[in-house]
Amino acid sequence: MTEPPHAAARPSAPLRCALLLLTMLCAPAARAATPDSLAAVPAPAVDTTARALAATGFENVSSGPGAIAYENRRWRNSAEARGRAVRRLGARPSAAHPLTVFERRLGMVAAAITDTGGAAPAAVRYPSDPEFTPPPSGPVLARTSRNVDLTLTPRITYELGHILDPVLLRLEVEPALTYNPWPGGRATLSVMIPMRNDFEADPIHPDVNRVRPGVASLDQFAWLTGGALVSASAGLFGDNRYGISIGAARPLASGAFLLDAEADWTGFVAFPDSGTVYSPLARWTGFAGVTWRPPALDLAVRLRAARFLYGDQGGELELRRTMGDLELALFYQRTAGLGIEGVRVAVPIPPLTRPTDWPVRALPVERLPLEYRDEAAPTGRLVRGVASREDFLRQLNEPGLAGDADRYRNGIGEGAEKASPPSEWVSLTGMTGFVNTPWAGVMDDRGIEVGYNTIPKRIAYDHRGISRNDVYYAAVGFLPHVEVGLRWTVIPGVRAFADLVPDSKLVESDRMLSGRIEVLPATPTRPGLALGIEDALGTRRFHSTYVVTGIPLVNHGLRARVAVGYAPSVFTASRRTLDGAFGAVEASPWRPLAATLEYDTEKWNTLLGIDLGFGFRARVALLDGRYASFGAGWHVAL
Repeated sequence: MTEPPHAAARPSAPLRCALLLLTMLCAPAARAATPDSLAAVPAPAVDTTARALAATGFENVSSGPGAIAYENRRWRNSAEARGRAVRRLGARPSAAHPLTVFERRLGMVAAAITDTGGAAPAAVRYPSDPEFTPPPSGPVLARTSRNVDLTLTPRITYELGHILDPVLLRLEVEPALTYNPWPGGRATLSVMIPMRNDFEADPIHPDVNRVRPGVASLDQFAWLTGGALVSASAGLFGDNRYGISIGAARPLASGAFLLDAEADWTGFVAFPDSGTVYSPLARWTGFAGVTWRPPALDLAVRLRAARFLYGDQGGELELRRTMGDLELALFYQRTAGLGIEGVRVAVPIPPLTRPTDWPVRALPVERLPLEYRDEAAPTGRLVRGVASREDFLRQLNEPGLAGDADRYRNGIGEGAEKASPPSEWVSLTGMTGFVNTPWAGVMDDRGIEVGYNTIPKRIAYDHRGISRNDVYYAAVGFLPHVEVGLRWTVIPGVRAFADLVPDSKLVESDRMLSGRIEVLPATPTRPGLALGIEDALGTRRFHSTYVVTGIPLVNHGLRARVAVGYAPSVFTASRRTLDGAFGAVEASPWRPLAATLEYDTEKWNTLLGIDLGFGFRARVALLDGRYASFGAGWHVAL
């Protein structure tokens, strides 16, 4: 059988770059590093330290003078796990007496962390580093090869915006067995069970309506001395692909940089009613990229050049922030002449602390990956289900561990969870502010608020006088002093393309990305300054650019905020929600209440906000002194 869409091709320029980078990463090595064999060592009685760590829930445990080694599959965060291990030892490391903590993954050492007693590690080393020292060679307890994992993963595929079918949904469940037979090895066997499918016949995936094999593969990781972390995968992968995949990654500067490359050689395979169909191994795909992590901030900036799965080639820029156990990424792809923006979220799934002593660990998937792309075409996709060096080294870098210093302190038993400052109120626009105008600050770092606002039709910005505007939003403290707003505006009384297709069921809607930078934080003795843009991309139907200054005031228990700003016309837009001078004042005589008066360059508005507790907030506004608007949101600090 020939391939479904897109013919096989020889390695393209991005793939040749990936192969070249693979060669360069592996070139310094003349032999494979000892993969931290877990074979039993005929030694004296097992160290009591190793026994104590195994009893705590760590696996693949060994210990030696000034060093411990373990695998952590119990706690979500590596910094917290290290804190718990140090706490269990009962003696705090110091600069004079450091502790080297070797963290294993799949029974193989992934990194060595030098702990000198501070919340942030003194150094992080990898087996590819010339100065790397081997882990403790004593007997290994609680091996991961003694049990099997059974995980259940929901697979969600959807498309929005079809004229006659506004929402298309495909839901599948993937039970998977995984086993770590030897150091660095992982065997996976899964099955795909269809639950719902609204899509028509799919030539790329002709068997989606059948129970069928999922991933059935064998992965192997290994360190090359003085070279890189290499990986190889063979078997059935995701998205109806089979074949082999090889990759190499080199962490540098304690993980602040990661060079990563992959090459995949795959064919098509499917299991429709008519029987198994497949194509030869004829398609080369892959990527070459670099990831940079700024100091003391769990942020990854990744740039890749790639040949994607369906014949397109191009590049991708991704900004990924880890916020507690949640991961949020913003990405932009340029491929096949398209510019594609999107959001990726990895949602933690309970239980957050997982058992390690079950022979078969039957649990839901640890993190549920979700993705939103503004382009439904099959572009910008890589082979799913192959070994990932980036995932293998997840959280094992000095900037990320330093950014999770509070998790280390919690693990070691020093104090409560990190205190979060009171969050700012979110306006009807879906970002922190007053009614329709912005504040001179931003959402607290790692803070998220999701919610809903409704704007009456007589004062709505889009289709005013015809339909109300329903605003669904997420305001995120993506970085210190940086707020990102993600918003979906629905106009329920208007059908899109109804003039062309009278039977259209698609409700008119608009998606937008906004951002604000806090240039100067506001204090009671000094005004703050912020620059922002709303509806930065697309048609800019709710667009504005602005500069705003403001100051918080406190007097005998009365808290207040005053802000003034100006919204100039900088970019071409369909409509501007702020255009000219604006200002607002807010008073809070009692912490759960806030009353606001503002001028939003068009009209005067008032608002009363009520904090209901547990992160929930409600607000009611009077726009232009006549039209009532309502909203609610839920805030969480991660």
